[in-house]
Amino acid sequence: MKRDTNDIYFGVILAVTLVFGLLLFNLRIDEGGDDSTYICRAMDVVASGTYPTFQGPLYPWFLAIFVAFCGPNLLVLKLTSLVCVLCGHSVFYKVARKKINPKLLLAVLGLMSINSLYLFFASQTYSESLYALVQYIFMGFLLRMEDNAQEKITIKNVLSVVLPVALCIVCGYLIRTVGVFWLVAAIVYLCLRKRYRSAIVLFCTTIVTLGLWMGVKTAVWGESKGQSQIAQLTQKHPYEVEQGQETIGGYFERFGVNSEKYLSKHLMRIAGFKEYNDRELSVFGTILIYLVFFYGAYKAYVRKNKIVLLCAVMAATMMGVTFFALQALWDQYRLIIPYIIVSYVVLLYAIYQLFLLLGEKAAKIGVGAVIVISVLLSFGQTKQKIDLMQLKTNLSGNMLYGYTPDWYNYLGMCQAVATELPEDAFVACRKPNMARIYAGGKKFHGIYNFQSEDPDELFNALKERGVTHIILASLRRDPLYPGQGVINTIHRYMHFIVQKYPEAFYQIASMGEENQEPAYLFVVNYDAPAVDQPEKD
Repeated sequence: MKRDTNDIYFGVILAVTLVFGLLLFNLRIDEGGDDSTYICRAMDVVASGTYPTFQGPLYPWFLAIFVAFCGPNLLVLKLTSLVCVLCGHSVFYKVARKKINPKLLLAVLGLMSINSLYLFFASQTYSESLYALVQYIFMGFLLRMEDNAQEKITIKNVLSVVLPVALCIVCGYLIRTVGVFWLVAAIVYLCLRKRYRSAIVLFCTTIVTLGLWMGVKTAVWGESKGQSQIAQLTQKHPYEVEQGQETIGGYFERFGVNSEKYLSKHLMRIAGFKEYNDRELSVFGTILIYLVFFYGAYKAYVRKNKIVLLCAVMAATMMGVTFFALQALWDQYRLIIPYIIVSYVVLLYAIYQLFLLLGEKAAKIGVGAVIVISVLLSFGQTKQKIDLMQLKTNLSGNMLYGYTPDWYNYLGMCQAVATELPEDAFVACRKPNMARIYAGGKKFHGIYNFQSEDPDELFNALKERGVTHIILASLRRDPLYPGQGVINTIHRYMHFIVQKYPEAFYQIASMGEENQEPAYLFVVNYDAPAVDQPEKD
């Protein structure tokens, strides 16, 4: 049988994705911290069967499979993300190739194949790559469900056609909590397609499936303890509980600010139309993107283009929920990475439809020019990100090479702690999971925030947890701009204590020169005498 030419083109794109994924491969732990957290939770799963809390448990379980056989091997764990990206592209291509203009589909996947911002997640242990893969599988099953809709509901049809969609929704939820809104996107899509009976059946099947999972979870692991991710999102500030709960107006303010950040800045950076470090926001640009996107969604609805309509519903639902739910201070483009491909499909489709008003030839030239410019700009930025010396050095065993001085000194201190201090030493720091990875699995106590300025309360908290040492680092508040302040949570924590206990801490080691963002190691002295403090007004 003669092979489809488009399949050959896609094979080339997949090969290019693999090549650039390896050229851009980053063996270091990301400074964001969540990737090391996932690894630590996977290690805990293997060690004690602990249920991963706060974030979705499915990704730590996924990593735990590889940890069980290879240990916390960063190369192996990071390669799983590259495999997920390749599989995700393959699934999306298979789902969409006969339902959309193949040139448009190949253009979007081709852009992602050489895009450094997108391929960054092909070598990180963040959940984005697995989440996107499951999302594309979900979309495929949903379209199959629509195609196999029957007037009469049967158990066989529910089990073979509807249940796979429901299981994907539950899996999406277990990877990232926001994944539960796939159900909302599916119902909206089915209703737009006038498949009301299918929407009802899917809703009921998903609720039952999710309920069964909750029952199994409670029976095996009991009720969840500790702060949930949802509880954190309902606060005005994720780390400062004293600011109170968010208001309705606050959520709409989040939506507006996040729209500007993620659309006029991050979406444009990924497309290559903005420089990597460009932080300028644009209200006009944001509104224009919204108008173009919803024009594409409207044309897909009118023209009954199922895949573009589903992409539009998925992107609008998931980005909309993200923009409403997240505090604006996060500003992390990885939060929209799983929706980039579906968003670009809609935007390119809209641009084609707009140019089509001038004629078919103009449409081909216009959208072709947009694609070529985007690819060239993205490729130019990607070339600057390729650092084979860094990759070679990391692979040779120097895992700190490539970090900025603040992180180099901090992580170097964490490594020294693991080898120089007694085994029973328990060290507090700002990034305990990164510290644990670089310290060969040694556990640290994390100080992320605190709700008191009382020195006795803060001092006793350290004592109750058995903390013997503290690492005071010079981690930049803004990674791109040294000298603009440091993350000072631990500085403030120690400051309040020494107001009453001046001898509570004494330095025993440092790493890095004074003007090179050093890290310091302090011993905690619980026998330090107290001094009288002036009464507060």
